[in-house]
Amino acid sequence: MPVAPPSVVPPKPAHTMSSSQSMAEYYQKSAQYAPVEVSQDRDDDTSHRSAATSMLFRLCLYGFFIELKPSEAYLNTFLTSEKGFSNQVTNDDIYPWFTYGQMLMLVAMPLFVERFQYRTVLLIESVGFLFTRLLLLWATSLFWMQAMQVTYAVGTASKVVYLCMIYREVKQEEYHRATAVVWAASLGGQFAAGVLGQILVSFHASLWLLNYISLANVCVAFVVALYVPEHADLLLSTTSAATPATFSSHHPPSSNQAIQARRLKRARLAERARTWRWTNVLAVSWIAFKCCESLVVNYIQNQWTSFHVQDTSNGLATALYTASGAIVSWLLACSDRRSNPKGLQWFLFCGGIVLLLLSFSQTVAPTLTSSYVSYVLYGCAYYALITTVSAELAKQCTTNEYAKQFALVALGAAVLETVVTFLLQGTSTHTTTWWFGGITMVHCLLVVFYVLAFGRVRHDDVPTLPVESTLPLHIV
Repeated sequence: MPVAPPSVVPPKPAHTMSSSQSMAEYYQKSAQYAPVEVSQDRDDDTSHRSAATSMLFRLCLYGFFIELKPSEAYLNTFLTSEKGFSNQVTNDDIYPWFTYGQMLMLVAMPLFVERFQYRTVLLIESVGFLFTRLLLLWATSLFWMQAMQVTYAVGTASKVVYLCMIYREVKQEEYHRATAVVWAASLGGQFAAGVLGQILVSFHASLWLLNYISLANVCVAFVVALYVPEHADLLLSTTSAATPATFSSHHPPSSNQAIQARRLKRARLAERARTWRWTNVLAVSWIAFKCCESLVVNYIQNQWTSFHVQDTSNGLATALYTASGAIVSWLLACSDRRSNPKGLQWFLFCGGIVLLLLSFSQTVAPTLTSSYVSYVLYGCAYYALITTVSAELAKQCTTNEYAKQFALVALGAAVLETVVTFLLQGTSTHTTTWWFGGITMVHCLLVVFYVLAFGRVRHDDVPTLPVESTLPLHIV
């Protein structure tokens, strides 16, 4: 009878997972080298890009119509000729209320944006401009004209959210291009408004007609704002880099891991300090540029009126002002450039000097034509600088800090503008000498700040590209 062969027990494999730690390492490596659905990622990227383009188009359409107000270039003429106010009253009793109202609005803006959706703030902007048009057309007293400036300030202060929506929709490396496109659309509306206003005035159209057209365009912008997605933040998917699954291990980290963690912590602290120093320079630049530009736009018509010349070219000057800015913004959008730290510092310094010289030339302008030329060149330089500074400042923000960051710098600009307005209020008889001299002084202080700051902020302290820890933004 044959004997059954003894059962052979196979030897235990040398690499059998004998502990929970080995199993954890095995599954962790399996997660790292798991296959990736490339086609699905490509489809998601295509949908993200399409949704971002759609959002950008809506916001550009809104920015175009909200700026398409042909009566803006003839506001002072309308108040003095149609409403019966003197140039001194508009300068001392009406226009300053815009500065004060804007500052109060910007104080509440950071808290307001945290509680409400961005679309709600866009609606507030359009409603503010809508009430401005209604008060201009049907109100008559000084009190209501001051209220008109306050409602205009509400709409202007809400514009800070307009840029923030762009930064939430595009990737960080596209901030410069997206900022330039938005500025170009907004300036395109201002350019069309200036040309339309100049044509109508040249054909002796009534200033009332210009205000009715402005009212209609603001209503169109309000309708467009209604079609902006209600929850803009829900369109975004903040996706971090895929990290391998980790499993609990009961063993403490090795000494090499602890050393590596400390080095990483020190590197992050150093990067944060460098970013903070550069953010301060960008914030001061944004505050000074915005303050001076707002003062120039608010009081340039008073200066043109002081020449005692029939100001029938105000619309053309305004159109050229915005056209130069739109062209510069579009050129920046078409240029796929990278931030060079040294070149960026020189760009800000030289741009500050150019604005200083142009504001001084506005102070001593002997004729209305020379004032027009200085005004147009000022707009060209300003929009080139503010577009770059806005994009660079946005790079320093995290996903949920865009509105807060820009609201704070806008508040700083409003505070500075309020201080200058308070110091110069009552100098309407010397608009050229005092108001534009004050603007020149602010630009001079900014250039001095650049000399001191750039001597302390080294070129290697300036972040050139988004750091790796920054999370890419997509639209879903």
